[in-house]
Amino acid sequence: MAHPRAVAAVIIAGFFWGTTGTVAYFIGGVVPALATGAVTMGVGGALLASVAGKKAWRALTDPSLRAWIVLGGLGVVVYPLGFYTGMDLAGVAIGNILALGTGPLVGAALEWWVDKRPPGVGWFISIGVGIAGVVTISLADHGATTANPDRFGLGVVVALLAGVGYGCYSYAMGRVIEAGHSPLASAGSVFGAGSLPLLMVAAVFWVPLSEAGSAWWGLGYLVAGPMVLSYLLYSRALRVLSSSSVMTIALTEPAVATVMAVAVVGERFDLLGAVGLLLIAVSVVSSAFTGTVRPTPDST
Repeated sequence: MAHPRAVAAVIIAGFFWGTTGTVAYFIGGVVPALATGAVTMGVGGALLASVAGKKAWRALTDPSLRAWIVLGGLGVVVYPLGFYTGMDLAGVAIGNILALGTGPLVGAALEWWVDKRPPGVGWFISIGVGIAGVVTISLADHGATTANPDRFGLGVVVALLAGVGYGCYSYAMGRVIEAGHSPLASAGSVFGAGSLPLLMVAAVFWVPLSEAGSAWWGLGYLVAGPMVLSYLLYSRALRVLSSSSVMTIALTEPAVATVMAVAVVGERFDLLGAVGLLLIAVSVVSSAFTGTVRPTPDST
């Protein structure tokens, strides 16, 4: 297995991320989905930038990284707004799975196109199984889920856009690390770049946020756990694994999200849903053994 600590870090992060849909569901009656996304990554991004401090600033002002910081910042803005809206409209499990299943494809495409570094055969097999799982579970009957039947299609599109954002900022974080900056600097610079627009979106929703009451515990958890802690772990894994490999391993998240959606939220899936879960699990395990390693001194 390539770099078991890095793999474990992504799996732990994926577990935290897998809880986001359930938490968002329970606070959704008070806090709009857009506000949840804006607060989670807006505040979390600002915190990461503050913790990184001068390290993040050096990455932000590195002329060679300007395009990647912009790309990553845009991805950070698009991802949470689409992710939480997608789960709100397409259902907790399906919205999550579509967003997270798209990310590895975008990351691999960027690595292939920009870095001229095509993924290995093992990765193609892993991601192929993962995609099959994503497609299968998306085709499952969602009548017994939290999906909005009238806006399910819109939810699917928005969730896929979130996946594009996820792939873009993950790749950008990897580029920052490859340029010689630390994982903390990578997370702080990329998420810091996207935090200001998200905080502006959050300000638009100040009225419902000011009346959130007990829902603030959920927002606090989403910021501290799935955002700050998880992305610190995620960025460290990007030091030694490629963005496409890390995102494939992170397919742990939709598996956890689906289990919680069934066990806690009460969503139900047919046989196709169960098959999709199994395929995603196989993808995660196989990708842990076939992940692409970054050609850095830390990977030897």
